[in-house]
Amino acid sequence: MNIFLNNHCQINPKWLRFIIISALAIGIFFRFANLEQKIYWGDEAFTSLWISGHTSTELMASLFTGEIIQVEDFQKYQGIFPGNNVIDTVNALAKDTPLMPPLYFALVRCWVGVFGDSIAAIRALSAVISLFVFPAIYWLCWELFNSSLVGWIAIALTAVCPYQVLYAQEARPYILWAVTILLSSACLLRAIRINKPLNWGIYAIALTASLYTHLFSVFVAVGHGIYLLILERFRLSKILMAYLIASVGGMLAFSPWILLILKFQEYYREQPGASIFVIAKRLIGILPRIIIDFGSGYSDSVLKISVMLILNSLVLAFICYAFWVTICKNPLKISAFLVIFTWFILLVTVFRDLNSTSGVLLTNKRYLFPVVMGIEISIADFLSYQLSQKKIPQRLCHIILLGLIASGILSGAISLPSKTWWNKEVGNDYTEIVEQINQYQNPVVISDTKLWVIWNLIYYHKLDKSKLKLQLFTPKTLHMFNPEKTDANISDTSTVDYGNSDLLLFYPSPGLIAKFEASSDGKLASVNKLRLWSLK
Repeated sequence: MNIFLNNHCQINPKWLRFIIISALAIGIFFRFANLEQKIYWGDEAFTSLWISGHTSTELMASLFTGEIIQVEDFQKYQGIFPGNNVIDTVNALAKDTPLMPPLYFALVRCWVGVFGDSIAAIRALSAVISLFVFPAIYWLCWELFNSSLVGWIAIALTAVCPYQVLYAQEARPYILWAVTILLSSACLLRAIRINKPLNWGIYAIALTASLYTHLFSVFVAVGHGIYLLILERFRLSKILMAYLIASVGGMLAFSPWILLILKFQEYYREQPGASIFVIAKRLIGILPRIIIDFGSGYSDSVLKISVMLILNSLVLAFICYAFWVTICKNPLKISAFLVIFTWFILLVTVFRDLNSTSGVLLTNKRYLFPVVMGIEISIADFLSYQLSQKKIPQRLCHIILLGLIASGILSGAISLPSKTWWNKEVGNDYTEIVEQINQYQNPVVISDTKLWVIWNLIYYHKLDKSKLKLQLFTPKTLHMFNPEKTDANISDTSTVDYGNSDLLLFYPSPGLIAKFEASSDGKLASVNKLRLWSLK
């Protein structure tokens, strides 16, 4: 690193080395700090469910029967138990949701077999995997720019990137997907540079690993193909043929899981899409979080919202300018790769979101890892270019680099002690609901909502689980339920003796509300914006 800096840019190598090492050390600390303190939300609870070898269907058949249960009853479907193994995890995933490929879940099952199934242990795997982002992004920058400086700056920016730190602490496959995207892309560039069967075979393996991590890797592979078509001027060259053979090989290796996806597609619900205005608004809210994320929300003061609006606007302007300069100054081989790597998957999600029956993907910010990493790489190249070419004063370059890293560090410091953040998708309404539930002496939470919502409730850190009881329903068990206050045996789900319990309806359907309104002597009253009801 020292030799490179002395030969290629007129800056103090000790100063830059200190900045990069400091950012890397702080970024690693952020990834492993307070792993168990963050809310273990619904998506992560599904990870623990599949680790146990069970499916959501099995859990709901056992617990969503209308019987009174305890929060502890969920624990037999969370974690590892004697007799289950990796095969059980993969089978459970295949039955529950084939849209989630199995590589990460198989890895986490092996991991918890060694380190235990506590929340901290499960999340620690993602934190460890996130460390491989650093060498992977360095390798990609080297293959793309043939520059160590770009790679080191990219490592520093990635280390403190608020977006990446959040997903490095989550028991989900997205940080592994980031690693496999970087590796498959670097393998592609190496195979293009050194056109040998071995390199294309390595690319095929990396692509297969990426496909078995996240389904959207299909779009990454298509983007690679578009890039090669542009590079080879739409001619069927030897390199393009080698890519086709390697990519087809990767797809064939992934074909068993594709068959499962096609088999289960009838169970995937259609959802409404969004307007271009809504999509643009969400995208503008996502991109600044690559650099700065102070967690502002609608409940904040006008002053804080105004300050964040100004900061986000400056960040967006800088991102656009840096990306534009990087594209304009580089040859087609580099600029085409960056444009496709960064924006192709975004265009796919926007097109899907505009379809009125496809649902909205941009609400799931975790799908935009290629966008985040492409922007980080372009900023790294922009700063490297400015530092070496002196197009702008070097002191200003130093200030920009320090500002970017300081913004990431400050963002991480703010989110570090927080129990939840935007990536958890657990709204502020849960805080109010839990506080209201805790006020009752003998609360019985009655609900027929989704399992994901129930998990968000029972894992909420402020919930007093010691006195809480649950009565959960599926549409089938709700049909048989009669909420009369009788002396019937509790195992008879048609009637239940609630005694002196405080009855609370949590995210109830109209059918559940109608049951109580028709059968109870008391009166239902909304306690929290139609999300929590009490029977008085």
